[in-house]
Amino acid sequence: MINKLKKLKQGFTLIETLLAILILATAIAGPMSIAAKGLQLALISKDQVIATFLAQDAMEYVRFIRDTNKLAGATDWLAGVDGTSNGHTTDASGGQASCVAGNACIVDSLADKVTYCGASVAACASNYLYFNSSTNTYSYTSIGNTQTIFSRTVQITNSTTDEAQVTVTVQWKDVGGITRSVVLRENMLNWQ
Repeated sequence: MINKLKKLKQGFTLIETLLAILILATAIAGPMSIAAKGLQLALISKDQVIATFLAQDAMEYVRFIRDTNKLAGATDWLAGVDGTSNGHTTDASGGQASCVAGNACIVDSLADKVTYCGASVAACASNYLYFNSSTNTYSYTSIGNTQTIFSRTVQITNSTTDEAQVTVTVQWKDVGGITRSVVLRENMLNWQ
């Protein structure tokens, strides 16, 4: 009986303690890594939603130019994004430039301005949008605004005289440094 009491009063061995700590650490690490991954995915999703809305804004602006031209009776329904006379589209020196034939432009719907930046999406990648927190708007005006991680490019490809494919690409780098993008395409028609 004394031997049984001695055995009952003995504590855990070092191996039993280490094993208990390992089981406890594993039980805690699993949910923590799931929570961290969920937070990372939430941040990526937030950026993707913002990028989708920015792409839609540019597409709506191109539609606005088309509709304005048609309602004004202009002969060129893409005037303003194709480098023609209404003065919407400018290059870096302020001269006329074209967003058609696959050239890349940036669209600032608040400033009612389209600016040519080069022959590819990469040429516009360094033109970041700025966010105004008091009005919750995005533009290319840096004064009083905060630079974002988003750049936006518009390209127009004419397939016929009455139809053009508009492609809007919004790019950004996420928290992991991975370059992501949202691409929105629409075939616009000369509706009159």
